Amino acid sequence: MVLDPIQILVHAIGFLILLAILRKFAWGAILGVLEDRAQKISEEFRSIEETKKELAKLREEYQENLAKIEEESRAKIQASILEGRRIAMEIEEDARQHSRDTLEKAKEAVANEVAKATQELKEQVVDLAIGLTHKVLRQHLDEETDRRLIEGFIQEINGIEGR
Repeated sequence: MVLDPIQILVHAIGFLILLAILRKFAWGAILGVLEDRAQKISEEFRSIEETKKELAKLREEYQENLAKIEEESRAKIQASILEGRRIAMEIEEDARQHSRDTLEKAKEAVANEVAKATQELKEQVVDLAIGLTHKVLRQHLDEETDRRLIEGFIQEINGIEGR
C-alpha cells in the first residue's frame, strides 16, 4: 500500500471543509441541543434535590406530629387512670358511708325495740303486781291460799317470759 500525499491532502482539505460546513450549520444546533439537554438534566437534579429536602422536612414534621400525638395519648391515658381511681375512691367512700348509715339505723331500730320491750315488760310487771296486790287484799290469806297465789304469779311471769 502506497501513500499518496496528494490524496492525503485532498482528504484533509475535504475534512476541513466538512468541519467548516458542520460548524456553520450543524455545530450550533448540536451544541444547542446538548446544552438544552444538560440544562434539563441539571434542572431535574435540582428538582430532585428540592423534593428530597421537602420530603426530609415533611418526614421531620411527621415525626414531630407523631411524637406530639403519642405524648397527648399518654397524657390522656394518665388522666383517665387518675379519673378512674378518683371515681373508684368516691364509690368506695359512698359505700362506706352507706354502710355506716345502715348500721346506725339498725342500731337505732334495735335500741327502739329494746326500749319498747323494756317498757312493755315494766307495764306487765306493774299490772301483775297490782293484780296480785288486789287478790291478796281481797282474800283472807292462809298458808295454802298464799302458796296458790304465789304459784299463780310465778306461772304468769313464766307465761310473759315465754312470749
